[in-house]
Amino acid sequence: MKKIKEEFEEETERVEEDFEEPQKDLKLGEFKLNDNAVLVVKKTNYKGQDRIDFRVWLNSAKYKGPTKQGFVLTMDKIDDFVDTINSMKKKLEENKVA
Repeated sequence: MKKIKEEFEEETERVEEDFEEPQKDLKLGEFKLNDNAVLVVKKTNYKGQDRIDFRVWLNSAKYKGPTKQGFVLTMDKIDDFVDTINSMKKKLEENKVA
């Protein structure tokens, strides 16, 4: 009887793992673009793959919510993206007009 109970508990744990709730989005930050638009950065999960979503959100009289403007990076591209931004910043600083 004890063995049956252990097998049942193990199977229950496996089933519960299979039906875990999907991860919710995690807002990482935002950047105000103008009076009606904000760039929102979120960690999302699509088909089991974590991603970083950069999306323009509007808050105007006509529309409130996300737009098609934006892009998504998979987690393996984040370091490359940060390196590119840092390189761009360095180039801009080197070419500043006094």
